[in-house]
Order: sequence, then structure tokens, then C-alpha cells
Amino acid sequence: MRIALGLPLVAALAGCSPWTSPQAGRALYEQNCATCHGADARGGAQVPDLTQITARAGGTYPQMRILDKLDGYAQGQTAYAGAEMPNFGDLLTGRLSRVQTPSGLSRPLPEKIVALDAYLQTIQR
Repeated sequence: MRIALGLPLVAALAGCSPWTSPQAGRALYEQNCATCHGADARGGAQVPDLTQITARAGGTYPQMRILDKLDGYAQGQTAYAGAEMPNFGDLLTGRLSRVQTPSGLSRPLPEKIVALDAYLQTIQR
């Protein structure tokens, strides 16, 4: 029971970390993503608009799906059929942060991935 009560606290504390903040995520976006997705994250002909993630998901930001994709990209997985994401292995370095899943469990992810996700959440239109 003590562990179950502590998980939301751990997840909440992860959200307070300066290393997982939207500001940290913005810096990571500028270093790793802006070249293809643009400084405004609106993409282009072959690159998706990252400001429309929530809209494409029916109005709710799909955090676990985005975290899975970001973690997969960092491991060099393909993003879309025919279009490969660069290998962002450096996003897997550093400290881990726990993120609470919809099932109530927590999942460890690199803080850089969590920060990039936090930034993406802030730019949704």
C-alpha cells in the first residue's frame, strides 16, 4: 500500500524537475527537432505539424503514445512509413524520471524525453 501511495507523488515530483520542464524541452526541441519540423513546429510537406498532435488525436493529448514515439526515435526506430527519424540516442542519456501511466503505474523514462514531451504539450493549437 505504501508503494502505491508513493507513485503519484513520484510522478508529481518528476513534473516539477527543471530537467523535465517545458523550457528544458524547448531547448531539446531546438537542438534536435527544429531542423525538420521548423522553429514553429508546424512541419512541412513531408514532416508532420507537431502543434496539431492533440487535434489529430481528437482533442486529448496522447501522452503515452508520444512518449513511446519519442523513446522509439531516440532508439533509432522509424517514425512513419518511408520517412525515417534521425537517431537521437543522446536523448536516452542522463537521469531517469518516472511518468505515471493511465493504468496508475509509473514508467521510468529519460528526463530529456519527458522534457521534450512537456514542451510539445505546451505548443498544441
